[in-house]
Amino acid sequence: MSARSSSPVPAGLDQLATTRPVEPGEHPQLLGRLAAVPDPRRAKGRRHPVAFVLALAACAVLAGAKSLAAIAEWPPTRRPPC
Repeated sequence: MSARSSSPVPAGLDQLATTRPVEPGEHPQLLGRLAAVPDPRRAKGRRHPVAFVLALAACAVLAGAKSLAAIAEWPPTRRPPC
């Protein structure tokens, strides 16, 4: 029996796997909805709007990230050789 992951990402992916696919143009206001999420961070030290951080996290999960560490490492910073 494997150890249970403390990350909620795999559970969220399981939920997404059972839903119907989104049709093109069905959710055009995603960034607007993310911007409505309250930002619990203190003003000091903020570098990016919370909507931007959440959008990047969503992209990382869609690209296959399955842990908070994988989300933090996405996108890869190493450029492919020319």
